Amino acid sequence: MGYDPMFAVRRAAEAVAEAAKDVAGGHAAWDRPTDAVNSLEQMEKLTVALADLLRQQADALPGLTADPQAGDAAKLVSEAAATAAKLVEQIRKAGGTARSVR
Repeated sequence: MGYDPMFAVRRAAEAVAEAAKDVAGGHAAWDRPTDAVNSLEQMEKLTVALADLLRQQADALPGLTADPQAGDAAKLVSEAAATAAKLVEQIRKAGGTARSVR
């Protein structure tokens, strides 16, 4: 068995939360449209990974316990994965449009 991915997920969440806080607080900013596009590309990668991880978690959850609510929880996690996949598409569209901004 491998490692518990929760720790990697926690580090990623903390890093993204810190970046959002720094931008909101004026401690970080994009200097050029290209920087914003590059950031969108990285957020797309992050969201793709999130959708994949949510799908994997939905598949794994019922096998982790005999609790009858595990199936319901897995269904909700699967719905979250579908929502994340929709977000990926929206970020791609935004990135495509942002690339033409000079």
